Amino acid sequence: MNEEEIAEKIRYILEPVGQSPPLFYRRKDTSGDSVRTCEFGNEYVELLLQLAARIDTETGKDFFWTLIGLNFKRPIPKIAQSIMSSVPKRKAWLLSKKHSDISTMVYIKSGRIDEVLDGLLERIKDCDSINEANNKIVSCLDKVAFCEQHLFSDDQLRKIELIVNKFQNCIDKVNLLEKKSQEQRLEPLMPLPGFPIVPLPPTLPSYNDIKISNNLIVEMKDVLTKIRFERTKQELRGVSSEINQDKKRLIHKYSELGLDKNLIEALEKIDIEIEETGSKFNFSKSIGFVRNIYEESLRQFALKIQHATGIVIPQWTNDRGKMGEAISYFKHIRFVSDKEEKLLTGFSGVISDTGSHSLTSERYEVRIAKNILVEICSYLVDKIDNYLKALPKGKP
Repeated sequence: MNEEEIAEKIRYILEPVGQSPPLFYRRKDTSGDSVRTCEFGNEYVELLLQLAARIDTETGKDFFWTLIGLNFKRPIPKIAQSIMSSVPKRKAWLLSKKHSDISTMVYIKSGRIDEVLDGLLERIKDCDSINEANNKIVSCLDKVAFCEQHLFSDDQLRKIELIVNKFQNCIDKVNLLEKKSQEQRLEPLMPLPGFPIVPLPPTLPSYNDIKISNNLIVEMKDVLTKIRFERTKQELRGVSSEINQDKKRLIHKYSELGLDKNLIEALEKIDIEIEETGSKFNFSKSIGFVRNIYEESLRQFALKIQHATGIVIPQWTNDRGKMGEAISYFKHIRFVSDKEEKLLTGFSGVISDTGSHSLTSERYEVRIAKNILVEICSYLVDKIDNYLKALPKGKP
């Protein structure tokens, strides 16, 4: 797919939108539970991400992300000239600039949050930083941080706080200039021969843009405070903020892959198992719960790869169990290396010895087992993405 085709497809996706639609999160009921989860539901974002996944060449990928990323970083002049050199590219460039909220969500959903934050930090310098495009980007950050806070690391939250403070400084400066402008309008201008007329004050953002920015800043500060409170509470209870974020990302990935809802629900409730108070026998059951999640995750990973590749999994047997069969399958199709196979098998042995094959377990053993489970499964989920992308086109 060449640059011309990429630009055309971006135009086809965004041009019918007409006016940028409001970004929205739909609340989705969890089956059999009163808990509600928030999901982003914008078809334009999904289409653009699908387009990005179908681009084969590095040049084409660079071109796509340049078009989408014009909201965050200034393009190299040479690239800008290339974009403006033809009608389809020019339209795609203008559309990606106009729909900055959709472009922001494409970046966030593809895991390129730092580029959004760094680009926005670079652009917030003076009064003209308060504009519709920047407000849309901040609004996206506000929505995602409120509904899917696990997507942001602690360092990224600090960047968002810096963005909020810089926006606040811009608003304060605008208010000061507005006040001076009003005072100057009250004073009659008396031009004298030989003296220049006092220059007009700089053009200020519209009242509507200032109002929106101000409201967004208040909302963002509130969201940041709530996120930090929750993360501090978890840390004081012995739950790592980073591990908890990884767990939430993993749940999100499981949902995207279409894995079994019971597995996702079990992963969501894993911390409740660790918080159970009681005897060592209860903690032993909790490690057994971790083992079951690990076993079922490996089994469903194997089934997912089988469906994509057509390479049949040997029939599950009772001799080695689902974990052993799944790990052997991974090795057979060269999905994992020898060292990775030992890691997967070793963790299986550890949680079996401390849980299912042991009468007692300590609380710290449950916590460590859960943390290792989250990190190993996160690692495997990312490997599945890369493995499937590397498959020959049109071949199982």
